[in-house]
Amino acid sequence: MYFVDEEHERTFRILVEEHDRTGDREYLAAYYVLTADEELRRKTLRFVRKDGIPWLLIWEQDWSSGYQLLLKLAEHLFMGGEVDLVRGVRTWGDTLYKIAIQAIEVRRKGI
Repeated sequence: MYFVDEEHERTFRILVEEHDRTGDREYLAAYYVLTADEELRRKTLRFVRKDGIPWLLIWEQDWSSGYQLLLKLAEHLFMGGEVDLVRGVRTWGDTLYKIAIQAIEVRRKGI
């Protein structure tokens, strides 16, 4: 499984364990994205609770277009819905692209 760095993996695993979401692929995919790098962790984790992810609060933060598309993917992997992946492919650099692909895999297969 791809992780951006050790902090990504550590924070992701702690969140999954503390919230008891090991088998919940929707939460796993969202948690994977929300813990992926320092900016995402700083702007999102203070809102994440065991009983849900308050997407409206997350969207109130200031995000670049690449992060907006990545968060839209995470939200739709979590709640359902369609996402324009072509726009993401055109916008994301290598790291955000790898995060997106891995999040899709986590949603499909779990961890």
